[in-house]
Amino acid sequence: MHQIGIWLGNGWNVVLVVVGLGMVIFLHELGHFLMAKKNGVRVEIFSLGFGQAIFKFRRGETEYRIAWLPLGGYVKMAGETLMDDRKGEPFELTSKTPWQRFQIFVAGAVMNLLIAFPIAVLSYVVGKCEAPNVIGTPSIADAQAEKPLKAGDVIVEVDGRKIDSLDKYRIEMIRHSTGTMVPVKFIREGKPEETRVQAMRSSFHQSIPPSTALVDPPADKPLYAQGVREKDEIAKVNDVEVFTQEKAFEELRYLQGKDVTIDFRRRDPKFQDDDKTFKVHLTLAPKKWYEIPIDENLLESRVGLVLNNRPAADNLEPEDLILKIGARPIRSWAEMKEVVEASPGKTLEFQIQRGSESLTKSITPMKNEKGKGAIGIGQKFTPVFADVKEGSYFYRMGVRSLDRLVSVDGHKLEGVKDASLRGAEGGRIPPVIGIREEQPKTLHLEVQRGSDVKMIDLVAEEKVEADLAAAGFKTDHGFLATGESFPFRQRDFGPAVRIGLQEPVDITVMTVDILRKLITLQESAKGLSGPLGIIRASYSFAQRNFGNFVWLLCLITVNLGIFNLLPIPVLDGGHNVLLLIEVVRKWFGKPPPSEKFIAGFQYVGLAFILTLFVFVTYNDISNLFSRG
Repeated sequence: MHQIGIWLGNGWNVVLVVVGLGMVIFLHELGHFLMAKKNGVRVEIFSLGFGQAIFKFRRGETEYRIAWLPLGGYVKMAGETLMDDRKGEPFELTSKTPWQRFQIFVAGAVMNLLIAFPIAVLSYVVGKCEAPNVIGTPSIADAQAEKPLKAGDVIVEVDGRKIDSLDKYRIEMIRHSTGTMVPVKFIREGKPEETRVQAMRSSFHQSIPPSTALVDPPADKPLYAQGVREKDEIAKVNDVEVFTQEKAFEELRYLQGKDVTIDFRRRDPKFQDDDKTFKVHLTLAPKKWYEIPIDENLLESRVGLVLNNRPAADNLEPEDLILKIGARPIRSWAEMKEVVEASPGKTLEFQIQRGSESLTKSITPMKNEKGKGAIGIGQKFTPVFADVKEGSYFYRMGVRSLDRLVSVDGHKLEGVKDASLRGAEGGRIPPVIGIREEQPKTLHLEVQRGSDVKMIDLVAEEKVEADLAAAGFKTDHGFLATGESFPFRQRDFGPAVRIGLQEPVDITVMTVDILRKLITLQESAKGLSGPLGIIRASYSFAQRNFGNFVWLLCLITVNLGIFNLLPIPVLDGGHNVLLLIEVVRKWFGKPPPSEKFIAGFQYVGLAFILTLFVFVTYNDISNLFSRG
């Protein structure tokens, strides 16, 4: 029955996505249809959906259709395209005055912008899951503030505007021009404080809420019996505040056999009272685990990923091997990380090996969300054991520095790429570190050491930790599994309407600001999404809550309206550019643009739209794979 419920839920979410996105596009076309009718243009076809008609009927001069692909619709007006047999009839689109045609062309976008208001109000009336205005993990911009923001800070005001969620905080920050120092008021440990946060690219303003929300505590476990429910957050462990999954696990991990007091927080769904906190008392049972530890000293300092808009972006490339930083030789990823994290704002000289070349690059680490230096690179996993420290687990097992992994349990590694085998040993990479099992485990390695081949057994070491699963926590291989705080919030009707009516205005201003930043290169085009990204986001929001999906439709309809007004050929804004050219030429006593000019203008726009489509689809696919 549970599985059937999941299937039904997923099916309902798919229906929501199809109907919701289709509705937004259909309403755009409805705007064109109504304004065309108002101005006496003959509408030959008005279709709900695309493709072959499932059902159709004619009323007057218009054929109404319901087509099999329900993602939007279209309006076919008489004399609309160059391929139409234009006869100069008064009901043809081209026979109408420039003002009448302007009304028809902008009506779709105006409909999108108008419908955004009731959609936004609906999202707040039904309620949606929102990130509270409490920082769990600061964004890069937060960490670089004049007075750095940190976990537990409650954002209450940005540049004079009240803030009640981290979503609102991010929107307010990215509305400001890049480089602007924005005043931010917050509460830290019960005291009001102020700072100034620099407005940066939108990806630098991703403040994360507390990530200690419980996931589906079983009804037969102690936590549930003491009143703990889904989405309740771990606030303290033995009076130590925690805001992240990592910190909560660190505090609970070794409390086996001990009495533990855990403070839980339950967010108030109505914003009317303080969030409820309550204490739970447990005695955590011990549990044995068998581990092969994670050791970053084993990993080569070889670059696998270079993030855009980070200090390394114009200096390092995938496959680069970092040999030295300043005068310090770098033997492993751990050593590179140690130097970089200790040097925010300090220019470092990186000596790297790129193919057969030895290069030197100057890079200044930025301060990351933890307040440490970072340059924006990821690891390239290779079969080389870079630096095996004497006395470490791997040294005791017989592994030595620069040993090259050949096989694991008889599975041959054919090349460097095979050192990052997914699925090997619980899906952890490389396939010989970070293993954690409930039963004794031994891995049989074959390694190349110089000209010799060595056989080495890695025997997982026994560790005793707190059995969190037995208490009712969700775990993954014994590690605490929690989620980010996105509690359901439902405002009273009056505030919901007031905030909902303001939302499309805020989204419009934000969208225009982002477009301006894209044009002035203050924002990266890598953040643009296409159809795949929109569908994926829509499904994700539908899974979270119906109100969240409705809010996303508000965002999409506003963006659709604004995008269609851009002066790009083929789009409604492009048609208005042609109208403007026609009016200006008429002022000077010249005829309207020729059909040849219009055709060329439209082809340029079509080429641009197709290029943009390919680019955003590439972004969508890249994001899909980068998120796993």
